[in-house]
Amino acid sequence: MPALDPEYLTFHYNCEYRGVPGPDHDPSDFPMDWTVSVTGTDWSDDEDGDGEDVHVGGAFVRIVPGAGDIDLLYTMDAVDSEMMGVAEMLVNDKPLLLESSMRLGGDLLVLSSMTVEPRFRGSRTGHAMLRAILDTVGRNTALVILEAAPLLDDDAPLEGSPEHAAARKKLRRYWMDFGFREAAGDYLYFEAA
Repeated sequence: MPALDPEYLTFHYNCEYRGVPGPDHDPSDFPMDWTVSVTGTDWSDDEDGDGEDVHVGGAFVRIVPGAGDIDLLYTMDAVDSEMMGVAEMLVNDKPLLLESSMRLGGDLLVLSSMTVEPRFRGSRTGHAMLRAILDTVGRNTALVILEAAPLLDDDAPLEGSPEHAAARKKLRRYWMDFGFREAAGDYLYFEAA
């Protein structure tokens, strides 16, 4: 595994948002969608030199400002099915979680996706990436939600297969080691505040 020091990760954040976030904003573009690209310095072949700048991974996070102050189902229904699924889980399956996490204000952060280049896996790079995201663009986050299920793409194991179940279990264990807890279905939550 390459020598990758988390202190030398560089985060590139990108968000395009129209207007000022708030409960009166148009529901269809209420979440703040952040794309994060992470680079780092790899010293595995150059321990005495300057190292090599490499792509480490990336993430896509969606922040719902003041999620406790809005009608979450109505607002997220206007966004897309991913956000509606999160809203339904929180409102229908875990209303006390939403109430307790959001009673003092704060934002909801949905970790839509995170990737770490295979050669940098195994050293909690994803944990370092999420911690950095929470400490920068997610500073007002009270609750983090993620769906711990492998992506269903061409290279992924088929849903329902033993390989898919193993990958799902591994993802859950990885994020629960960060501090996430089971919410409902494949959803996990982390109370950041």
